[in-house]
Amino acid sequence: MASKEESMQAYAWAKQALEHMARDGLMPLPDNYAVYYHYYSGGNANLKMAMDLLIRQTGALTQQQCRDLYMTHLGLEAEHKVLKQANAAIEAEIQKVLGVIDQATTGTAQFGKTLDNFSGKLSSSSSLDQIREVVTKVANETRVISKQNERLHTQLAETTEQLTEMRYNLDAVHRESQIDPLTEVGNRKFFDLEITRAIQEAADNGSPLTLLIADIDHFKKFNDSFGHLVGDQVLRLVARTMVENLKGRDIIARYGGEEFVILLPSTRVTDAEKVANQLRASLGTKQIKRRSTNETLGVITISLGATEYCPGDDVESFVARADGALYKAKQTGRNKVMSETTTPEELAALKAKRAE
Repeated sequence: MASKEESMQAYAWAKQALEHMARDGLMPLPDNYAVYYHYYSGGNANLKMAMDLLIRQTGALTQQQCRDLYMTHLGLEAEHKVLKQANAAIEAEIQKVLGVIDQATTGTAQFGKTLDNFSGKLSSSSSLDQIREVVTKVANETRVISKQNERLHTQLAETTEQLTEMRYNLDAVHRESQIDPLTEVGNRKFFDLEITRAIQEAADNGSPLTLLIADIDHFKKFNDSFGHLVGDQVLRLVARTMVENLKGRDIIARYGGEEFVILLPSTRVTDAEKVANQLRASLGTKQIKRRSTNETLGVITISLGATEYCPGDDVESFVARADGALYKAKQTGRNKVMSETTTPEELAALKAKRAE
């Protein structure tokens, strides 16, 4: 039971969390509260550091930033908790099975000794009654070992079923940990795993690989004008349009905020540009409407940067080159696709020049 001092401290953190949420204009939703509470309690150092950085940059968190903080720093804690519980349950099941197997092994060894003993008695038996007695004892011992084996079979069947269910639940948790809950495409964690795998595959096979980075044009202005609920609707629309226009092996993820990333295996950058323009054209046919009034709010456009994997690229250089292409698309009018074919060294020089 918590002491009075601990309770008072917890109440103080809760009060600070709620007051800070109110100042930032966020609803006191469970996930929001968890982010702010952990910030003041100091229980998650990485979350506090990331939140401090955002506060210094923008002064107040947006709903999207708060959601991203929760998924990055607290969503993983939930996954680890489930994994820890699953490991304990699996260990318990294994110990149960080992116990039953040990009993069965002991019983089988004893049964072998019994058979050896009865074999000797059969050899020395001189009457039908003696033989009948020995056979009866063998039959009784056989029933005992049979029941032990039945128990082992039942226990193994039950454990197999439980372990199968645990594996299914773990697979579900693993999938959910890599899905952005708002847009239902992959999240940053998913992308980080997939781009590493895709680069390795391209390097090993010599096959082409192209990366697209897409950014929703003027999303902040749109979000501020019409509210976060409409902003969420825009993010879902963009994600759904991408899913509808891409093929099976293509990998889509929300990179953060209003940015999305698309990995196109076995695709040259020239073909990826066509895919990107197809995405822009498809979005151009869709209108955003306020659901409560059916009012048309406009059409969403996106800017995209494309680059093709170069031998020797690592994740950082590959992403940086695509990001450089996106930067050019945004600086030259938005709602367009630009490709970046500069080398990592040339890109580093370009970035250094921008920073001057």
